[in-house]
Amino acid sequence: MSRQTVSRRLHKGGLFTRRPVVCVPLFPAHIRARLHWAHEHRSWTPEQWGHVLFTDESRFNIQNDSRRAMIWREPGIRYKAPHIVERDNYRGSGLLVWAEIATNGRTDLYVFAGGSVIADRYRDEILHPLVRPFITAMGTDAIFMDDNALPHRAQLVRSYLESETIPQMAWPARSPDLNPIEHVWVMSGRRIAGRSVPLGTLHELQQALLQEWALLPQQGINDAIASMPRRCQACISVRGYHTRYLACGSHCTFRLPI
Repeated sequence: MSRQTVSRRLHKGGLFTRRPVVCVPLFPAHIRARLHWAHEHRSWTPEQWGHVLFTDESRFNIQNDSRRAMIWREPGIRYKAPHIVERDNYRGSGLLVWAEIATNGRTDLYVFAGGSVIADRYRDEILHPLVRPFITAMGTDAIFMDDNALPHRAQLVRSYLESETIPQMAWPARSPDLNPIEHVWVMSGRRIAGRSVPLGTLHELQQALLQEWALLPQQGINDAIASMPRRCQACISVRGYHTRYLACGSHCTFRLPI
């Protein structure tokens, strides 16, 4: 039996080849924490979400990756457990960036100059020069959100936030789909991918990232934050598992020209 015959039969049965969704692994403790958090915040108003400052690091890569893992599935079941690939890390050289977004505002994009981001660097390069002034400008109702990466939860960082009286939002681990900045990363990546001139070096990638971040429409950021009630409800609907708001495209890959 030929490959084409098998493919036609599968198509007639409603099965098509698709790339699996890639996301971080979730263990039972993560699922319970996500569900609890979603229940706690499901009734927050748009005004309350407007006071939250969402932050994240993301890696943008340039690499020649020819892997094309495909799966057969029916339409409409992309986010079901059997069709998701869980993966912790994203390989390839690239640039690690950080930013903070809020309703009607954002920080500049910060590009790390190589090396590991440890607690000292997070405090000295992010919290003190970028987060603290932004919090001050936002006013006393502002709430700082970051994820549960090890540098973010170090005692040195906690002490700094307390000394500066920066209120922090409790955040469930392994929950990029609940963070609206992930979709802002995707917006940036798509703008870069749509450029007429391909990117060939990390320096070109850095310049493109800075330019596109500055040009991002604020309304798109506001719309992403406005989706928070829907994200909470989606998490509740799947009982804490991965939601349709998965945005692993935030770790973007731009292929080198061949």
